[in-house]
Amino acid sequence: MGTWGPAIFSDDLACDIRNDFKELIGDGFDSEQATSALIKEHQDSINDRDESSVFWFALADTQWKTGRLIDIVLKKTLEIIEFGSDLERWKEDPKNLKKRKVAITKLKQQLLTEQPKEKRIPKIYREESIFNIGDIFSYKSKLEKKALFRVIGIHQDKGGRFSVCELLDWFEKELPIKNGLLSKGKIDTNKISKLKVRTFENEKKQFMLGEITTKYKPKDEWFELITTKSKPHQKDTGYSVIFWRNLDKLLINEFEK
Repeated sequence: MGTWGPAIFSDDLACDIRNDFKELIGDGFDSEQATSALIKEHQDSINDRDESSVFWFALADTQWKTGRLIDIVLKKTLEIIEFGSDLERWKEDPKNLKKRKVAITKLKQQLLTEQPKEKRIPKIYREESIFNIGDIFSYKSKLEKKALFRVIGIHQDKGGRFSVCELLDWFEKELPIKNGLLSKGKIDTNKISKLKVRTFENEKKQFMLGEITTKYKPKDEWFELITTKSKPHQKDTGYSVIFWRNLDKLLINEFEK
């Protein structure tokens, strides 16, 4: 974990604890349940001489500010402050040692005052792509035209499951069909699989499609799975990110120019 300063949250672990606690609350955990889950997940850090205080300080501060500070976290944090163990790793840096003492003193004073009322923490949006590598799916834009994407990779993290895609050379109101019979013909998956790959803005050859907020989540009816047996033209390497909210504009700029 990286530390870049003496403030309570000038540390990667501290930021992770703050984010993870809020995420668990948003998912429906209460404070006790969220605390137990974090203790279990971060047991190595809790047992580490330098990281233990980082964990408890961040958790205590986050719980107090969200109106969810529980006794076990308060007690453990005050014990660490009174014992002075957190300051050991700062002794060789007098300037930051002084700043750390100030930060800890402020934290203690805060925790000993009445915490604010419990704040609502919304559920965090997670992208949940249903597509897999080799799938080709269509996306219907606001122009009622369908763009075609081939999945070349899957990216999965705390934000969800994302499709890494390449754009195929198609942007029409209807998909190519066999025998030219629109009402009775079947989609010509062979023709679709052989379409050339295009780029966005002459540089985005492969990209991860996703969102970070429910507000811009695309509707299920905008998509259609065309085939699951297509071979990607590219390997999943060095992709950019395209938000769903920007996709229509990018498609129009690419195909309607």
